[in-house]
Amino acid sequence: MGILASLNDFLPLLGTQPFLVLASSSGWWTTFTDILFVLSISGGLAWYFYYYKRKDLLGGYWVAFLVAILGSLIILSIFQDLIREVVYWLISPKIGIYQVANVNLIAVLLGGYSMLYIMNRINHNKERRD
Repeated sequence: MGILASLNDFLPLLGTQPFLVLASSSGWWTTFTDILFVLSISGGLAWYFYYYKRKDLLGGYWVAFLVAILGSLIILSIFQDLIREVVYWLISPKIGIYQVANVNLIAVLLGGYSMLYIMNRINHNKERRD
């Protein structure tokens, strides 16, 4: 069977793309990818603040990396379920069992914000004079 499952396992209804079997596993692979994501995102954030934004952080890059890991784990452990519920509601808004809208509100927010940001940049980021 290999890494990819057969096409019929993943394409019964809508013709979606096949997924990696390893990505849906709940064994050691999931734990490994979770750790990899936390470390890489924390490292990226530490790099952004220390090297790109050139912020003077106590202890340099490595302490910033450890603080980012600590912060991500604290927020992950406290707010993971709440954030998941909010994102699920924004993707498919429901009240009880009734569907409120058939649009993905995250896509609407990102699209509207990005177009207003581009329009603002075209206008040279000018302040409004009232």
